[in-house]
Formats: sequence, structure tokens, C-alpha cells
Amino acid sequence: MKRIFYPTTLLAISLLATGCASISYKPSVSLGTSPQTIKASVKIETFADQSPAEDKETKAFGVSACEPTTLQGELAPDITDAILTDFENNMVFETIKKRFDTQQPDLVMTGTIHRFYGVSAPNAVFWLTIPIDTIWLLGIPILHNQGAVDLDVTLTRPDGTVIGTYRGKADFSESYSMYHDAQLSVPTQLNNAFSQSVAQIREQILKDSEKLTPQQTGLKQ
Repeated sequence: MKRIFYPTTLLAISLLATGCASISYKPSVSLGTSPQTIKASVKIETFADQSPAEDKETKAFGVSACEPTTLQGELAPDITDAILTDFENNMVFETIKKRFDTQQPDLVMTGTIHRFYGVSAPNAVFWLTIPIDTIWLLGIPILHNQGAVDLDVTLTRPDGTVIGTYRGKADFSESYSMYHDAQLSVPTQLNNAFSQSVAQIREQILKDSEKLTPQQTGLKQ
């Protein structure tokens, strides 16, 4: 029986080794309309990427959403654009954009990416059971997806005075059998974690709505 299934094992490893080409990833936030719109204009600046280099490394025999061959663009600009799109479309602030030509914004938004990764790879069970790979047919979990998002957003006055810093965190960890294409799930799982993190940040910002309204910050008289 082993002679029959070892070629299957080799095929599985071969597919895992080249799996990075099978997915592409672009950060995206999917949330509903804000229950409140803060009446302030906001200039958003590109977030600072302080995530560890390992978050962007190629995953041996697996896939990594943020490695160069998988990520469609660049992480920091893409995350900034996704948050800008969400805040604008869902009316978190009265106005939010990257550039103000004729007037000074009420607030400036900056952010930091502490962690942002999603990976899929064989787990320890996969490697330990290669000699008895027939048990994979029973649906035991041999693949593992995991990832995390950790972001913060800071809102300041144009003069640099900090009004508040808001942080959001989320992660995921799921195991799968050979019957589930785990690698294809990574982009959706990572964007769900991204959306959860942004939802936390939005909730914290809305709690500070009075402080962020120009009449309260003293930005407008």
C-alpha cells in the first residue's frame, strides 16, 4: 500500500512547494456604514510598516499572503488605501482624503502596521504521517492556516498635537484535511482579520467623537 501512496505524497509536496503562484492577495476591508459621522476633515498619510520581516517571507511548502510574489502591491500603501476607502465609503468622517490643496484639514491620520500576515502550510501531522499517508484519506487535519493583524491609528491636529491613538488586533488559526484547499482560504481569512481590526479602531474613534470634532479641539472658531 505504501508504494501506491508515496507518489501521492510526493505530488502533494510538489504542489505545496509551488502553491505560492496559485493565490494573489490585496488587503481589503468589508464593514458596514458607520452609525455616526464625525464632522471633521481628515488627511490620511501612508501608514508606517513596522511588521517583522518574517511576515513577508516565502513559506516553504506553503503560501504567505504578504510575500512579494503573492501580494499584488505594497503592504503599507495598500493597507492605507483600504482604510481610506472604508472610512470614506462608510462615512466615518465628513471628509477623508490624502491631499488638501486649498484648505488645512481638521485632523491628520497616521498609522502603524505592527503585524500583518497570513500563511498556509503543512502541519506536523503531515510530516509525521508521510510513511502511513493512507490515513490522510480519513480526513485528519494535515494543513494549517494562521495569521494576525495588529494596527494602530493616531489622530493629531495639524500642529502635531496628538488627540488619540486607537489600536485593533485580530488573528485566525484553522486546521484542514486534504479535502479542503486551505491555501485559497488565506486571502479571505486575512481580510476578515483586517476588517475585525479596523472595526475595533472605528469603534474607539467614535467613542472619541466629541474630542475629534473641530469645535471641541479648538481647530475652528
